[in-house]
Amino acid sequence: MPIIIVEGGQMTSIQKKELISKMTQLASEVMQIPPDFFMFTIKELPDENIGIGGKTIDIIKENYNKQT
Repeated sequence: MPIIIVEGGQMTSIQKKELISKMTQLASEVMQIPPDFFMFTIKELPDENIGIGGKTIDIIKENYNKQT
């Protein structure tokens, strides 16, 4: 049974459902395995627990929002 694990920031219920559906469908097509055989897990991490380029995601988002 293939397992798809996604780790990232928080998502809405609608985003989670769409992500699970689309990624499972794509993996099923690529691997030629029926979608029913896939297990999908989402591990949500708070933005302050994820860093890129030495900055946490919450700071990156804050700076991005100031620019737009």
